Amino acid sequence: MATWRGATVYAQVMREIAEMPEPPTVPDALQETGASRLRINKLIESGALELREERVWRDSLRDYDFVPDSAPKLTTDQQKAWDEILPALRQETPARFLLHGVTGSGKTEIYLRAIAEALKQGRSAVLLVPEIALTPQTVRRVSERFPGLVALVHGSLPIGERYDAWARARAGELSVIVGTRSALFTPLPKLGLIVLDEEHDASYKQSPWMIEPHYHARDAAEYLAERQGAALILGSATPDLATWHRARRGHFVYLHLPERIMGHRRRIHQQANRLGVEARYQDAAAEAVTIPLPPVSVVDMRAELRAGNTSMFSRELQQSLATVLERDEQAMLLLNRRGQATYVFCRDCGYALECARCDTPMTYHRVERSLRCHHCGERRAPPETCPACGSSRIRFFGAGTQQVDQVLKDLFPAARTLRWDVDTARSPKMHFEILEQFIKREADALIGTQMIAKGLDLPLVTLVGVVSADIGLALPDYRAGERVFQLLTQVAGRAGRGVLGGKVVLQTYQPEHYVIQAAADHDYTGFAARESEYRRELGYPPYRRLARIVFSYTNQERAREQAEFAASRLRQILQELDLSGTAIIGPAPCFYSRVDRNYRWHLLLRGPDPRAALGALSPERGWRIDIDPVSVL
Repeated sequence: MATWRGATVYAQVMREIAEMPEPPTVPDALQETGASRLRINKLIESGALELREERVWRDSLRDYDFVPDSAPKLTTDQQKAWDEILPALRQETPARFLLHGVTGSGKTEIYLRAIAEALKQGRSAVLLVPEIALTPQTVRRVSERFPGLVALVHGSLPIGERYDAWARARAGELSVIVGTRSALFTPLPKLGLIVLDEEHDASYKQSPWMIEPHYHARDAAEYLAERQGAALILGSATPDLATWHRARRGHFVYLHLPERIMGHRRRIHQQANRLGVEARYQDAAAEAVTIPLPPVSVVDMRAELRAGNTSMFSRELQQSLATVLERDEQAMLLLNRRGQATYVFCRDCGYALECARCDTPMTYHRVERSLRCHHCGERRAPPETCPACGSSRIRFFGAGTQQVDQVLKDLFPAARTLRWDVDTARSPKMHFEILEQFIKREADALIGTQMIAKGLDLPLVTLVGVVSADIGLALPDYRAGERVFQLLTQVAGRAGRGVLGGKVVLQTYQPEHYVIQAAADHDYTGFAARESEYRRELGYPPYRRLARIVFSYTNQERAREQAEFAASRLRQILQELDLSGTAIIGPAPCFYSRVDRNYRWHLLLRGPDPRAALGALSPERGWRIDIDPVSVL
């Protein structure tokens, strides 16, 4: 080496590599030493460095440290549920359970016990969550209990990481998979358990407008559990009405956790000491402390307007936020709309700015200073003058998460905020980072859309504010009320989960609405009974099944003609097959009548089993058939 030009540099590279704790990969050696690939190759060719080929698994969890955790003692209600599940896991026969527990009731601990038992029996487990936003906290809980045995799988992972997770699972190196619906198909040997957390969530259904295959993870999980002799646990604080109905008819073993667990004595002290606060809930003699669900205050925004308050924050919400900030606690604010303003129009002629491809209003995003269509993704700069009349009186109306952030900072300039929506979390890593920042108290308020409402356990959150609880109630969809109730109940459950307690403020223009009232009372049973009665009277699921056919064409007349042709043909089929119990609803334009240059019409088939009629129908190009649709918009 002494005869080489630049021998000193080569010697320095060798010293740096020798001092590394373990043999580096070639990219790591290049990065750490700053040497060129040419110099590294020359050292290899001379024999000074040895190049070996080893298989290195790509692991999405490699950069995260998980502290091993032990299982706490179960409460009485948890033990009752566990006593039902345990025999099924040991018998290795198919079994189906609906675990209905209020928010914070300890459903996750039951999942972890079930996973542990499956592993004890030499079998594997899959735990599904509906959205990527839920994977950070879930995979942390599971990895702390089962270190080194867990992989994360979802559609946004790099394909290499997904491939390696599948390969390791197939080889038996991994026993537990956590992920979104596609994780269900990970080739685990000897599958013993499938868990669907937040089973009510519509994200478990593959949209008919997304890439194939189209499926509902719940249905696929039932089929897979039956074939594999595995146990299936569906968990939720707000079960899908269809699932609840099936459980009442005995299709699932119904398990109920009616009380919220604030924590076990040891963990309550740990949490209080870590946060440097005194617990507002005192220890009981029992092993675990159960607490009421957080009180919910319903604010009538009509009264706020009459009182002269034109802010998007009611006086009560403003006062509650001030208290939280003064105490150095945390708040969560939900508005299920992105952007700054949801409606942009001219004050002189009334012209509204719409997407040229979708005929729907464009949303103004202040951070990017752009108008965006949330259906097709089109972007353009906001106009300075009206395209129709030339007026400069362009105004922005409606609100999104960006405006909530701005108003909060205007009211409380010292407040540190984080925004969590599709615009701020464009990758799985960003979900992790936002959640970690909030957990580490780097922000006082977390502002977001529905992704902040589900499954998060944040002990410092003492206030949840719902800026507009009415969003979604007026949609022409038979599930609209159910979806709003689920969202409000779930987000209310984020408050008061720790030693500090908490409260919820729901702002609404319809305080008397049965959905708002049921959510404020945390009354799932009352809501389910009333909603089920409406569904029974109207003949909607779970009392009848639905099939939806959407006709999508770039020519508006073509879409209408195809819809009417299909309706005519289906009437003939119903008559020929004597399916008098099946009815056709429509055809009519879809609620979103034009999306990405395609005009959309649809019709519904409603009956005991619409598939009988569809089997005799010959679909044409441009038709989309959706059995048991989660939305009819």
